[in-house]
Amino acid sequence: MKYVGIQTQIWRNNRNTVILLCMFPVILLAMVYAFIMVLDWLGIFCSMRDYNMGSEYLRDACNEFAAGDFHWPLIWDYFCVALPYTLGITAVWFLIAYFANTSIIRHATHARPLERKENVRVYNIVENLCIAGGIEMPKINIIDDPNLNAFASGIDINSYTVTLTTGIIDKLNDEELAAVVGHELTHIKNRDTRLLIVCIVFVGILSTLMSISIHLISGLLRSSGTSRRRNSKNGGGLLVILVILLVALLVSSIAYFISTLTRLAISRKREYVADAGAAELCGDSLALASALRKISAEPGLSSVGRDDVAQLYIVHPDEEGEGLMSGLVAKLNLIFSTHPDTSERIKLLEQF
Repeated sequence: MKYVGIQTQIWRNNRNTVILLCMFPVILLAMVYAFIMVLDWLGIFCSMRDYNMGSEYLRDACNEFAAGDFHWPLIWDYFCVALPYTLGITAVWFLIAYFANTSIIRHATHARPLERKENVRVYNIVENLCIAGGIEMPKINIIDDPNLNAFASGIDINSYTVTLTTGIIDKLNDEELAAVVGHELTHIKNRDTRLLIVCIVFVGILSTLMSISIHLISGLLRSSGTSRRRNSKNGGGLLVILVILLVALLVSSIAYFISTLTRLAISRKREYVADAGAAELCGDSLALASALRKISAEPGLSSVGRDDVAQLYIVHPDEEGEGLMSGLVAKLNLIFSTHPDTSERIKLLEQF
């Protein structure tokens, strides 16, 4: 394996993360533009003339071009009209989900605050690493789980938290536990917790749009029986609505798939950066390698059952064992994983 220095690895992964993060607004706007394009190609806008919904410009465009053509000026006009609504709704949705995320994680994992008098050892480890790394002291939470795992969460200094299971505190020695805490503090220092929440919210928006489309289509199909008794004009209107919803489902599904792959790629990159940062902060890359071996053997928090929360863990419990696969199957599994293969992370740490 070719040697890669810590700073080189950090720089490469930070660069790739920025590139991937820029994909989210591009995907969202591309989805809206593609939705308008498909509706135009299907002649939906032109059919609006029959229901007195089209403008004079629309009627002229439909008369000028044949069915199946793309009316580019018309597409751009509709896109410009939809743009502020898209950005406005997305911004409101994003802010609500963004600021509610911390409490959602806490309730999902049943974490509770760890008092200093309850475990002075953990507090000393966290404080010493914060001083060494110039990091403000985060909150410390604990989860009553005999297995091993840990994660960082929060969006600002008031909510940054390092959460540890009782198992990881009891079963790791001081050097290994310090390395794990260093990994989580690196996430906080690099604002990875905020970044991953942004990714989760964006993907959640597209997932919700897809779900809404499915529910609306189901409702429309259930009511289609009664629509047969209506006149043909209303029946044609229902058909137009059904086509629009099907297009919305298709476009949002494609956007959701691409955004999910982007989110997973960002998550894997940040894990590599946090590993390198922990090795640099603790001055002992082998301690984190040893800790990862122990955690991967018995990872905890699998009972939480939420992949958006598991994305934050130092080891994803449901992805362990995928590294034993080989060839094309292993590569496909890696693409759909939130974390890099643990054995690969250990190899990189052992070469530092």
